[in-house]
Amino acid sequence: MIKIFTKRNVPKRVLMLCFCLYLGFSAYAQTPAVRGVVKDAKETIVGATVVAQNVQTGVKTTTSSDKNGVFTFAKLVAGAYKFTISFMGYEGKTVTGEVKDGGTFSLSVVLKESSTSLDKEVVVTGTGINRRKDSFTGTTAVFSGEELKAIGNNNIIQSLRTVDPSFLVMENVTAGSNPNVLPIIEVRGKSSIPSATLKDQFGQDPNQPLFILDGFPTTLQNIVDLDMNRVASVTILKDAASTALYGAQASNGVIVIETIKPKPGELRFSYTQDFGFEMPDLSGYNMMNATEKLEFERLSGRYRAEESNPTQGVYLDTLYNKHLASVMRGVNSYWLSEPIQNGYSTNNSINASGGDDSFTYNLGMNYKTGKGAMKGSGRDSYSGSINLTYRKTNLNINNITYIRGNSSTNSPYGSFSSFVNANPYYEKNYDQRYLEVSRRSNGTALLVANPLFDAMQPQYNKASGSEFQNNLNVNYDVTNTLRINGGLQVTKGTTVRKVYRSPEMSDFINTPTLRKGTYSDYRAENFSYQGNLMLVYHTVLAGKHVINANWRNTVSQEKNASYQSIAEGFPAGNLGNPIFAYGYQENGSPSAGSRVYRTLNTTISANYGYDNRYLADAVYRLDGSTAYGSNKQFSPYYAFGLGWNIHNESFVKGTAWINSLRLTGNIGITGNQNYGNTSSVSVYDYNTSANYNQFGQGVTLSTLGNPNLAPQKTRQISTSIDFSLFNNRLTGYINAYDKKTDPLIVPVDLPSSTGVVAFPYNIGSLTYQGLEAKLTFFPIYNLEERITWNIGITGSSYKSKYGGFGNVLSTLNKQQENNKTLLRYIDGNSAEAIWAIKSMGIDPATGREVFLTKNGDYTFDYATGNITNVGNTVSVVEGVFSTNLRIKRFSFGAGFRYKLGGDVFNSALFNKVENITLSGTALNQDKRALYDRWKNPGDIAQFKGISQTDVTPISSRFVQTEYSFTSETINFGYNFDNAAWLKSYGLTNLSFNLITNDLLYLSTVRRERGTDYPFARTIAFSLKASF
Repeated sequence: MIKIFTKRNVPKRVLMLCFCLYLGFSAYAQTPAVRGVVKDAKETIVGATVVAQNVQTGVKTTTSSDKNGVFTFAKLVAGAYKFTISFMGYEGKTVTGEVKDGGTFSLSVVLKESSTSLDKEVVVTGTGINRRKDSFTGTTAVFSGEELKAIGNNNIIQSLRTVDPSFLVMENVTAGSNPNVLPIIEVRGKSSIPSATLKDQFGQDPNQPLFILDGFPTTLQNIVDLDMNRVASVTILKDAASTALYGAQASNGVIVIETIKPKPGELRFSYTQDFGFEMPDLSGYNMMNATEKLEFERLSGRYRAEESNPTQGVYLDTLYNKHLASVMRGVNSYWLSEPIQNGYSTNNSINASGGDDSFTYNLGMNYKTGKGAMKGSGRDSYSGSINLTYRKTNLNINNITYIRGNSSTNSPYGSFSSFVNANPYYEKNYDQRYLEVSRRSNGTALLVANPLFDAMQPQYNKASGSEFQNNLNVNYDVTNTLRINGGLQVTKGTTVRKVYRSPEMSDFINTPTLRKGTYSDYRAENFSYQGNLMLVYHTVLAGKHVINANWRNTVSQEKNASYQSIAEGFPAGNLGNPIFAYGYQENGSPSAGSRVYRTLNTTISANYGYDNRYLADAVYRLDGSTAYGSNKQFSPYYAFGLGWNIHNESFVKGTAWINSLRLTGNIGITGNQNYGNTSSVSVYDYNTSANYNQFGQGVTLSTLGNPNLAPQKTRQISTSIDFSLFNNRLTGYINAYDKKTDPLIVPVDLPSSTGVVAFPYNIGSLTYQGLEAKLTFFPIYNLEERITWNIGITGSSYKSKYGGFGNVLSTLNKQQENNKTLLRYIDGNSAEAIWAIKSMGIDPATGREVFLTKNGDYTFDYATGNITNVGNTVSVVEGVFSTNLRIKRFSFGAGFRYKLGGDVFNSALFNKVENITLSGTALNQDKRALYDRWKNPGDIAQFKGISQTDVTPISSRFVQTEYSFTSETINFGYNFDNAAWLKSYGLTNLSFNLITNDLLYLSTVRRERGTDYPFARTIAFSLKASF
């Protein structure tokens, strides 16, 4: 402890003089004063936060260092104090001291730059504009790389869904755990309608957030492939105040990833190995065994001849007896086990860093290989990076070079559903093209393809990609208050995808011989650059007024080009060499596409804080983009926010149980331009056919652009209250938001006389309103003994509503109806609504379905005019229960996702219990098709008569309310830090982690999950050694 007081061993005359001065100046008071300076290894630090906390009373007094790095506490009550000094990008420091009456002292504090540690009180925006959280009015969440990797070591997307309630990874019931399918991500809902006609081949999911890696935009694929061992922190920017810096790209939120920065010192080397197992999860499947399936076929009438063809009865009896004989001799094939395997993944990561005060370096490499839950599927990726930093006086230069690559293969077994549908009374074999060659009850031929035969044929479905990227950042401090920042990113990438399907496969049963077999070759290239220049101003006036101002300008261009050719007609036995093709696809030819996408923007932002109590943020950005209509190429965006640090008010400082209490609110306009850039320009195709132009070559209009197309704009209002109570044992926040995107961009069909379809048009609005909360409590919080235990819960609830469409989208809604989708675009209804006809159940007397008309009448007749809103896929509340325990070097954590309410359309009931045609009876079905369907008059059943093979329309009978519980993560860890035996092996640290993901899934709805590719349970290990 440092004792701080005035020395008493001074001459008596001096003491007498001081006594006289004391009598002469009545303003003099014997109040202790503290004065200090904050600096790093080279210079003073402006704007560092200094908190003086009285150890006995817990009262905190806060100030900040001025332009000279000096801080002052003019009046402090005598007693023991803890001084905490912190600044973004530096490791915090705490000094204890005893302040006595009449004492003054000068304290010099030197902060060290932080490279691997994460200050969660610092918000990294990715633009070079960073803020301390207690001086920022935006809603954000910050997580360390170590925290995310403890949850799962596959990718950061998997982990982010567990720790933040606003970051939702939507369940993909079709693709399951397919490693070659990107996740669908939403942050606080959608800001665009899901329409493929608005997205060109180079566009992105219009509701996907923007990803920033080390200060520059990147793709979701790069984030999924990113080595988690290189991640220092991830920041989620959620509302207008935090995302308006990105203007037209910010409506869906921004995810900012920072990698580990090099730091000076001797050479440090680390090696990490991650290993994981994947076990297919087939718990959602409820298929019949051989006995049940044959009985179902009998009851459904597969072996009953039609009255118009009675002679067919003998054949059908013979066929039934043949299948019965197979069942009697014990044939009961479990086809679901054939295409699956226990997958695995390995990741080897190497990192080396070092340097001195002027020059630091960090070299990283990793190679990841994985085999999926289906045989033959997998994904490999590699990456290398060189991070160099040069510092000298006022100049800081940082350059990061990335080299990335990947290769992927899809399973030759095709869709998992083809094995789910295989009849269990068929014996498995790899040699026969068909499992059965027979006739239906109406006498027509029935060929049942053998999925194992198809899987053994020569074929491939593979892709590869590579990318080179260089990021350069330069900072120059003109003065202590003014900085110039500049950056340049250059990216070059290629993608190749090849697909070959053998002419022997069942796809081509009814295809002419010279067209059997297909080969597809797709190649794409991209080149992009982005440059930015920014002025940064920071000053502290009178020790209380903190002012930050920034002016940033950015220019970017992205060029994309693609080429695709499809050949068909291959001889039997060909291994996929395209030179043996008979020709291009019928009525087709090679195709090519290109796109040039440019942006230009300028941004002005300012932040003001008074006495660390009252805060204000303002952002204005003018965006120009070729994605907009040619007549409206520039659009403004803005945000304004206010904040109040209530804990720094005098009437709260004396309250010992309040450590932190913040209230913030903001409003702003952001944009979304993920839909590509061809919507605003007309596209023409060459046409040389004489049927169209007898004079030779001509052009035809393929897409009509809208030169007046305005960008989608989202007005966001957000409020938040953050708190930390009872000596930081209880922490949390509650956020509320209102998002309204107006106008939307919607494809509208013009009158048929124009010949124009899917014309991009500004119309309608989409509003999201929601709440999200997080609460963490520490029953045990003993940092000195390194023993902590916390329990927490997150929750999210939101709703949406369309508006302003009128009848303009009637054609689009009709297309949805014809395609038998569950979506509609109707005013006053949710974007997640399920549309179907209201069902009153099955009539016990007839086994037919009874519908409810919009007039409230009961009817057996289905009419599309009675389709209505029958459910909503959004859960009433969704979140995660979590607990984390740390005892010395041991750690344990668990997270369990809960979903309360929310409706799902059960496609297993719709396709495998009903809607089973005569041809469909030859495929395996859900057990409920046998046990739960109506059979005799008077039966009370959920599903209509078992012998009815007519089409069942989409109705509310197939919509079910779901409550689910998932063990999203369970993890154990042990860290041998500072263990005496490490040095003898040349180690500085050694750690081990065991992680499980999705081991348990419980739901009130029995449905098939992963119809094309099954879901998987994961167990992973991680070992890290530092030298």
